[in-house]
Amino acid sequence: MNLDALINRREPTIYEQFTSHPMRFLASRAYSVLSRRQNAPAPDRSNPIRVVCISDTHSHHHELPLLPDGDLLIHAGDLTNSGTVDELFSALQWLADQPHPHKIFIAGNHDRALVDTDANRAALFAAFPTLTYLQESSVTLTIRGRPLLVYGSPLTPKHGSWAFQYPRPSPEHANWAQIPLNTDILVTHGPPAHHCDAGHGCAALLAALWRVRPRLHVFGHIHVARGVEHVGWTSAQAAYERLCSGHGKWWDLLVVLWEFCRPGQPMTTLVNASSLGGFKDEQRRTAIAVEI
Repeated sequence: MNLDALINRREPTIYEQFTSHPMRFLASRAYSVLSRRQNAPAPDRSNPIRVVCISDTHSHHHELPLLPDGDLLIHAGDLTNSGTVDELFSALQWLADQPHPHKIFIAGNHDRALVDTDANRAALFAAFPTLTYLQESSVTLTIRGRPLLVYGSPLTPKHGSWAFQYPRPSPEHANWAQIPLNTDILVTHGPPAHHCDAGHGCAALLAALWRVRPRLHVFGHIHVARGVEHVGWTSAQAAYERLCSGHGKWWDLLVVLWEFCRPGQPMTTLVNASSLGGFKDEQRRTAIAVEI
């Protein structure tokens, strides 16, 4: 396929999507409608915490719309584009200048400057004492008397020669098993499989989510899949995921359709907070705010 054909390629029609994978198509449509009908998990009514989510700013942080107010600001990686120390310093300075009382960030595959010795990173972070960096690690924040355990990891399945990657056939290298079971907020650079991932998510990360079931999962990486989804860890969700992976059977479709008639109470909010969008990343999107 030449470059012109690639740029001007036609999206498959609904009929073509249906005939190529009938059960996956029907399950995806039903699940999409079901997700839109789901309300967000109810926040703590007496003391809600507002989390502001951004990701994939790629050195365009100064061009973003004004960030909404909140208690906690989370950046899910790819602060930089080329990964230089100068780019990283600029992004961290901008992040530190934001008024949110608590600010957490992780690296993304573009952030090569964070693949450095602990001493060099410590010297850089010393300039920004109000920022908390997580790399396969966790921190407990106390926000208005409420403790929140936040775990962060920059790792994504390997694609090219970027930083913070693991072989897709060997997801055990991502160490998802070490995510604490009492995690309230999970921050990863990449998405889980089949949820706000445009088909590029990690199945092992999804399996970890089923084990941990955090209140909020913030990620990015796949710009085109930006969005919010509320999940309840139900049999219908499991059936939908089996169909998406190509291992589902016709009765899985019936399970998804049955859940469509009686939506349950979601437990986890998934946020793909990618800040750039469009065919050439020309769009500058507002942050996504979630109350927990």
